[in-house]
Amino acid sequence: MVDALHEIHRVLAPGGLLVDARPDSRVLGHAEHVTAGGHRSVGTIRTARAELGNDRASDRAIARVKRERLFRPRDKGRFWHRVPFDNLAALQQYLREHLRFEHRARWTVCVLTAARQRDASAIVDERRICALIPVLR
Repeated sequence: MVDALHEIHRVLAPGGLLVDARPDSRVLGHAEHVTAGGHRSVGTIRTARAELGNDRASDRAIARVKRERLFRPRDKGRFWHRVPFDNLAALQQYLREHLRFEHRARWTVCVLTAARQRDASAIVDERRICALIPVLR
């Protein structure tokens, strides 16, 4: 990733911005049930173990290019990235195929409640790190 960041620095115009919008694996993702009144958390989703190592490597790469003074942080924060699904089956299929997450949610609602909501809309809510990093030249 450090090589990619060096290449980004090379091709960005002076004063250009690198938007760092990586997933934040330090926080659990949430499975939510969509209701008329909003969203209700019904489970949590962990990041897959292999991705935790990738996230640490990304953190180190960003820290390195900042130390090299190729980029400097300007604004940073976190936001939640919502991914909607038509129903619980679609959410479960997504988790089975997705490499970033463990393949099963840890449900926080009882089995009967989950069964009643099987055909209801669902959302995966994942927190992401977001930073605007101007190019230094």
